Amino acid sequence: MMRAAGLLLAVAVTAAAWVPLLGWRVLWVAPVVALAAGALAVERFPVRLAAAAQLAWIPAAVLAGGAPAGWLWPGAWDTIVLALSDGVRELALLVPGERAGDIGTRSVWLLGAGVLYLLAAALAAPAPASRLRSGTAFAVVAVPWAVAAAIRQTDETAWPGAALLLAGLLWFAPRRAALPVLALGTSAALVATVAAQALGPRSQWLNVDDMVGREEQFRTLNTTQSYGPITDRRSGATMLEIASPRPALWRMQVLERYSWRGWEVGGGVVRDRLPEPAAEPVSIEVTVRGLRDSQVVSPGHITSVEASGKIDTMPGDAQRVIPQPRQDDTYRVQAEMVRTDPKALRAAPPPTDPALHAYTNLMYRWGGERLAGNLGQYGAAPDVSPRLERFIQRVPAMGEVIETARQLGSGARSQYEVVERVERHLTGGGRFRYSTEVERGVGFPILDFLTASRTGYCQHFAGAAALLLRLAGVPTRVVAGFATGRSEDGIYKVRDTDAHAWIEVYFEGVGWVPFDPTPAADAEVAAEVDPLSPPPAPDKGGFALAGPAAGLSLVLAAVVGLTLRRRSRRGGGHDGELLERLVVRTGGTVTPATTLGDLRDQLGRIGPHVAAVAADAEQARYAPGPAPPGSRRRIARALAADVGTPRAVLLLAGAAVARPEGGGAPKPAAGQGRPEGRTDDGGNGTALTTSGRSSPESRS
Repeated sequence: MMRAAGLLLAVAVTAAAWVPLLGWRVLWVAPVVALAAGALAVERFPVRLAAAAQLAWIPAAVLAGGAPAGWLWPGAWDTIVLALSDGVRELALLVPGERAGDIGTRSVWLLGAGVLYLLAAALAAPAPASRLRSGTAFAVVAVPWAVAAAIRQTDETAWPGAALLLAGLLWFAPRRAALPVLALGTSAALVATVAAQALGPRSQWLNVDDMVGREEQFRTLNTTQSYGPITDRRSGATMLEIASPRPALWRMQVLERYSWRGWEVGGGVVRDRLPEPAAEPVSIEVTVRGLRDSQVVSPGHITSVEASGKIDTMPGDAQRVIPQPRQDDTYRVQAEMVRTDPKALRAAPPPTDPALHAYTNLMYRWGGERLAGNLGQYGAAPDVSPRLERFIQRVPAMGEVIETARQLGSGARSQYEVVERVERHLTGGGRFRYSTEVERGVGFPILDFLTASRTGYCQHFAGAAALLLRLAGVPTRVVAGFATGRSEDGIYKVRDTDAHAWIEVYFEGVGWVPFDPTPAADAEVAAEVDPLSPPPAPDKGGFALAGPAAGLSLVLAAVVGLTLRRRSRRGGGHDGELLERLVVRTGGTVTPATTLGDLRDQLGRIGPHVAAVAADAEQARYAPGPAPPGSRRRIARALAADVGTPRAVLLLAGAAVARPEGGGAPKPAAGQGRPEGRTDDGGNGTALTTSGRSSPESRS
């Protein structure tokens, strides 16, 4: 009976340690605990019953972990094996915060804990049990709690450790001394708890939020991608203050592996660092405010950390400080940060390093089989083995995503162009919606986001962009950390709402370059850190300019607009014509076969802002809903932002008299195809409605 009481107390302490990591599903271990406690109470556990319980617990643990019942059919056993293998890797990488344990990690924990408790009962239940067997059995019982304590690395182990001490006393106490042992053990546990809390408290060991069922306040960034609802409160409280000479996306951990459930750390990716010729040394100082996290933030690859604690290297190019920094503690980070511009990225040659093949892998299958994009071969469909073909047939969404990636990469002349197309696919045209109000799904959350729900937040957008890019042959990875935050005299105040995920793309001769494919959200990302970031726009469709220069460019834009409008009454005038005339004025070529994508590439020689206008025009042609208002004013402001107002005035004046060869509306970009239900318009591209775009019902 005393051993049964000790087991129940040890299990209660273990559950309290694992619920913050894996959620309430860990309580499904209760039937196994009840069976083990009953066997210890009656001091009898037949071998056949123990063996039968072990076998029955295997499928029960998988179902209790959240797996669909269909996974138990023989045809889906490879999925179970894959999920469990993923879960084993993920257990060591869990971080308390959002209760984001996935099916694999929950199932592995339930399976392992249940087997250990049944094993302990089998060792200790048959009477009389030797001291060696009894001691071994209790050590087995304590293993699940010890693993949780090692993962969490916090001082919250004070009272659980004391409770486990009491459980040990009950386990070894003779029956006739039950009451004295219980009294003395309880007193010792209380003294140990109070002493431990008094000597070194740093965190809340009685969590009121948990007791009343209220959402916890954000305190720790869980880099594990759950793709589920955000379960903590975010009020805009400052988490970190970072003194840095330049803005950055503050990296905490790199997620290099794509598995069936999404992006995660590690998993066979090369560990040697790839060369980054464009990286520059950067030194930052981080002051901890509201964040309670041991992981270090950095603007790039960490070269050294100075902190009052032990520096521990973690998977995913990450480091942490043990014990975790307290409020108002500071640490210094030396890092290497890649700095570049769109022009250099456009000119980067296709990647050739064989090590980059690891960053076009999409899915590791049991037995080493994997689905992968063809490095540097944009638009080429990945090679699919018969086994993977059967997997795609079972999951049609995977085939749809492969085809989308192929279309986005088709005809691309550079890696940068593929990144542009993928980002426009996710952020333009109203196809996808940003929202943190999502459901926790099972199965393939990123595939579901791309093909069904089309609603999510940074984890979904970053994960989807990386998936599409790898399928298109572009080496990519996902990064978790914090957005730039608000700048005040070189001090970046990073808030809880700045918790973020983004992607990094490897460019030959440059290194890992960050891109943020998530549309407008609460996280504040400085435009300088993302080569594809649009310039600031205080009003709809405008670029930030002020003073007489802006007024002059707008007046000239109005004159050009009136000229084109008069010509439009005679036929052929539109905003696209102004872009064509700018191309001609700057030495480019426009023919009846020129697409909006071609205009964008040629306008890129002027600058990124005016090229972005052409990109938006290309996207708007296929977007649902009414056309946006005229963009001549935006073109004028984009020119001024790229080349300055005086030169913009000259370019606009010259564009008013320049004439493209053949005229007419640009054709749709390569790979877009002909809209359904429409016929060719005499070889001059897709016919436009009076609004300048194809009608919604005719879109492909």
